[in-house]
Amino acid sequence: MSDLEFYRDEEGNPCVRGEDERLATFIQTDLQGSIQITSDLIALLEDGEAHSEFHGNAHSLSITTKTVTIEANFDDEAPDRRVSRVEMLKAIKGWREFVKDGAAPA
Repeated sequence: MSDLEFYRDEEGNPCVRGEDERLATFIQTDLQGSIQITSDLIALLEDGEAHSEFHGNAHSLSITTKTVTIEANFDDEAPDRRVSRVEMLKAIKGWREFVKDGAAPA
């Protein structure tokens, strides 16, 4: 998996870009800056269930024991993207840490 670059736009919103555009788009549009949603997905990925699903704003995930398939909810022409469960977990954990680091103190 290619490296993802996490950054903040001019308004301070968390953003992501990288060679894997589908994964970057999923993270930015479906997880956004939500630590809770990101943590919920991490819990699903760490659970080890044989099969589970995650539905976001623009994408749905189909999670199996070894892979995660990212499917666009509104673009029938967009090809699905398959990522290993381990790689997906690594990317999502990195996103959570990035978002946490920029969160305003409570």
